[in-house]
Amino acid sequence: MIRKYVREEKSFSDTAEGFAYSLVSNIGLVSLMIVMVCLLRIMVSYLQVTGKLPSFKNDDIASSDQKVFVFNMIANVFVVAVQQQLVQTGFFFNYFFRESSAYSAVMGIIFSGIIAGVISLPGSILQFLMMMALGWCYALTYLYTKDEKMAIFVAMVSAAVGTIII
Repeated sequence: MIRKYVREEKSFSDTAEGFAYSLVSNIGLVSLMIVMVCLLRIMVSYLQVTGKLPSFKNDDIASSDQKVFVFNMIANVFVVAVQQQLVQTGFFFNYFFRESSAYSAVMGIIFSGIIAGVISLPGSILQFLMMMALGWCYALTYLYTKDEKMAIFVAMVSAAVGTIII
């Protein structure tokens, strides 16, 4: 009876089984979020190049050596982005904002964005605000898809674009 119940329960479950299934199921929002985070990164970089915004202070990218770039790509995309997502969206939504209410969802998104801005160790208030806006995008992705893998995927794409642009 238990085995039959578990099998029937799985057939009615609407949670994503794997990365590909979740991506295909939520392709519209995930694509929109990827476009939004990429446009935000490109817009800030463009405003910095034209001199309308001050440049960020990043000591770790001062070298023009190719090995440093490859290391930054691997570290920023595969390590830092994943760890930040696990803390800012996974931890906060699963432990502090578990209720299914509009208030809980909005407060979770706001606090997740603030935590994203803080744990990115910003060098300026502008960098904090940019990372906070990116954190809101990641939190919205997590809240909509109910799948941490999609928020991590959007964050990894954003980190790759940010590392290439810098």
